[in-house]
Amino acid sequence: MRIFIIILFAVFIAGCCIRFDEYTSGTEFNVGDIITSCDTEILVEQFQWNDGTWSSTGKARIHDQNYARGSGNDLNARNVNLNFQYSDPPDKITLKFGELGGNINIKINGDFRNIDDLITLNGNTVGNVSVTINATQDGNNWYGDATLEGTINEFVIGGQELWLDNICPCN
Repeated sequence: MRIFIIILFAVFIAGCCIRFDEYTSGTEFNVGDIITSCDTEILVEQFQWNDGTWSSTGKARIHDQNYARGSGNDLNARNVNLNFQYSDPPDKITLKFGELGGNINIKINGDFRNIDDLITLNGNTVGNVSVTINATQDGNNWYGDATLEGTINEFVIGGQELWLDNICPCN
């Protein structure tokens, strides 16, 4: 009973972090599909290239290679955007990422950015939400943590070669 209470308390304090461990490595999702994890629906949407062209041919794929340096499986957004549908708007989102090439799309509260690297958003405000990126560079790749703070009514992120894990909304 004591262990159950400790686990329940830890879940209550930590909330439900999206880790994609309920999926088998290799599972793929196309534009228009819905990924469900930790009672959160994630819509797989079109991706915008550097030149402003929209593409709907990409895929999201579950991986067990730990490119996001999180825990267990990662989700690779390969030329797709991932639109997180939270039932209650979080005041904070933290996530781990591995950015292995190409451009990044991010939209917070309607404020869309098409950028080369997530690190360029460190210390900026996007959609009235403060963005902090702590990352290290290894060659052309970036590995790190992102923290979004402020009321987050809409959160969309994607990339050409972007891996995500441990996506934790907090209220």
